[in-house]
Amino acid sequence: MRKWMIFTLVLLVFSGCAAPAPPVEGEPLPAAPEEVCSLPETWDLEPLSAPGIVLEGRAPAEDWRPAPPMGDRDYHGNMMRWVRDNTAELVAEAPGAYFYALPRTEEHPEETALILWGESAAEFDCWCFSTPRMFLPEMYCFDFDGDEEDELVVLCYSGSGTGVSVWDLHVVEKNGDGTLTDYSTFRYTEGGKPLWEGVSSLLRLERTGDRAFLILGRELAEVDPAALPEEDRAPFTGSTIQFEVFPEERRVRFLGGVDVAPTWYIADLSADVAYQDGTFTLSNFHLYGNDFF
Repeated sequence: MRKWMIFTLVLLVFSGCAAPAPPVEGEPLPAAPEEVCSLPETWDLEPLSAPGIVLEGRAPAEDWRPAPPMGDRDYHGNMMRWVRDNTAELVAEAPGAYFYALPRTEEHPEETALILWGESAAEFDCWCFSTPRMFLPEMYCFDFDGDEEDELVVLCYSGSGTGVSVWDLHVVEKNGDGTLTDYSTFRYTEGGKPLWEGVSSLLRLERTGDRAFLILGRELAEVDPAALPEEDRAPFTGSTIQFEVFPEERRVRFLGGVDVAPTWYIADLSADVAYQDGTFTLSNFHLYGNDFF
């Protein structure tokens, strides 16, 4: 027996290990050490504001002003007729307001919208509202800015393709003289700066060990490192832009995708949209990572 005890002690010495102390009866076993991960630094995020792109409505041609339609609405069929036959067609409406797609002409070959709102009427050039996917415009009427006067909130689908899906937000104000002015996030207007362009500057991508994190203010979203390009690129948003409108709550929500290369998505984000005196403001940002576990 003594020989076996000596043999065991020799093995422990040469292996560099010490025999663990026996647990004391009634005490819990010690927990296994946890892996410590140092998360990236976050920061407080201020609201992001950008002036709307301004477009003054043009008085409609005197010889063409349709009466508001009555009865059932076949908006999709109307859009198809506008594309096929180049006729004026109703494609959206809100209480007391109507959105017509106007025929293309030599003078106005671009897409032109006619807005009838109560006793006011105006044509707006370069409202991009038709793509091969043929999503219909959406129009709502409510007091968006809290000034006790209604505005028209209009969504137009302006961009589609592989990994691309873009809606534009328009807010139409009725002026004291009855004319109409449009404030929008429209990206194709010359010299305009889309609302979401500034969101890219708020995003940051950082690696910690073998893990990667997308950061937006105080929010983190873990990203699969294998889903990133070989060379890190600054994250940006702009290829997928959507807006949700809640007229009963007088509220609009912004939804966007986060890319690290064109159509290379790694996350999504959202924010509340406010509107005041021709300026749009994004706040209450939230980040949504793509699950990869």
